Amino acid sequence: MKVKMVSPFKMQWSSGYKKVFEDNGWDVILSSTPNHYPFSDLIIFHWCNEDTVKFINGNTKNSRYVVFVRRYEYYTQAIEALNWDKVDAVIMVNDYLAKGFEERTGVKPTVIYNGVNIEEWTFQGKTHGEKIAVVGYINQKKNLPLAIQIMQNLPTNYSLHLAGRIQCGATVDYLNNICKSMKRRFYFEGEIGNMDFWLKDKSYIMSTAISEGSPNNVIEAMAKGIKPVVHNWAGAREQFGEFVFDTVDEAVDMILHSPYHSGFYRNIVMQKFGWNNYERVYALATEGL
Repeated sequence: MKVKMVSPFKMQWSSGYKKVFEDNGWDVILSSTPNHYPFSDLIIFHWCNEDTVKFINGNTKNSRYVVFVRRYEYYTQAIEALNWDKVDAVIMVNDYLAKGFEERTGVKPTVIYNGVNIEEWTFQGKTHGEKIAVVGYINQKKNLPLAIQIMQNLPTNYSLHLAGRIQCGATVDYLNNICKSMKRRFYFEGEIGNMDFWLKDKSYIMSTAISEGSPNNVIEAMAKGIKPVVHNWAGAREQFGEFVFDTVDEAVDMILHSPYHSGFYRNIVMQKFGWNNYERVYALATEGL
């Protein structure tokens, strides 16, 4: 049987979905835009974007349709625009957003957090250290001024290491300026080719965003045994529990004083974000085929 996976972007999880289908004997077709050629028994739309809406609404349904609704699309009008009667299964990666989706559409999605292949991440037994990593696109949604306020309340030997593609130059200028003014150790290291290696000397992965879906950057670092420090965006507590903070003081306490258990962080990944999540998507997507 054939499955077409539609995504305009190559994401961290792309290879995992491809592999789980190939391991089960499927022919996998990768496409940046939705189309019917060649025919496929199943189409997985990894984003509920404008192309997905136009394709599903405007074409005769000849395949099973599975649609991921991620954080970005949730905050657009695509949710109301798509004809959900033509969709066989909806997958979301965030409990809070899934509840809101059901309220808006009357359709109950299945929540499956982003998965990682834990074998791709080298485990290290770590302890408290002085290097804090922030990974992701550099934009205002990431709420990086909060990261600087946390740094201001840590000893001066702590350093902030930021990796990712710039989407907002104003944010970078702000960080450079405020860190210089505060005399904080801040390093912008750009896009990283080998994230497993780059994280090797980091002790914390910090997420200060105001909104996330199921952040791979945090999950992947935890797989290495790195302690997460996650701001309380909607849906964060369901995924990261005791490692979620509301205030600067709470974040500082998590970094300086709370216990550090590398093996525990990796076990959380295996239980909540591991390869089983790819298998759950496979089972749901192929139901009835």
